[in-house]
Amino acid sequence: MSKNSKRPALFIDRDGTINRDCPYCHEVSDLFIYEDAVTLIRDYAERGFLIIVVTNQSGVGRGLFTVQDLEKFNTAMKEKIRELGGRIDDIYYCPHLPESGCSCRKPATGMIMQAVSDHDIDLSRSVVAGDRDDIDGELARRLGIPFILVRH
Repeated sequence: MSKNSKRPALFIDRDGTINRDCPYCHEVSDLFIYEDAVTLIRDYAERGFLIIVVTNQSGVGRGLFTVQDLEKFNTAMKEKIRELGGRIDDIYYCPHLPESGCSCRKPATGMIMQAVSDHDIDLSRSVVAGDRDDIDGELARRLGIPFILVRH
């Protein structure tokens, strides 16, 4: 695939950005989608961006919920966003504890680099959106791409 055929992505945080931050949201009843997040998702999707959720989910590593619980929640979130006129193309999550030192927990870039590889993304034209400058903003700075701060 040539450089010109690669698509940019909106890498968007989940808790506190798309959905309220519970914390450790994992029950479908915890689903509360912010309208401005759907508007942001829809705007970027209409401009040809892939919509990729990147989310730290240490509740899995802490034993508070299972990967199956997380996937059930994520599926419900994707369906609700679709009902509201948006879409999510993929979801990447880090199940590790903050002290694990993994390469995927934001602001580390592992989830983004995996998505870039999986979806042939043009990182140079991509954007990060999130509710925390210290995590999502730092992720964007490490990647050298713009950051959109929503609700902080």
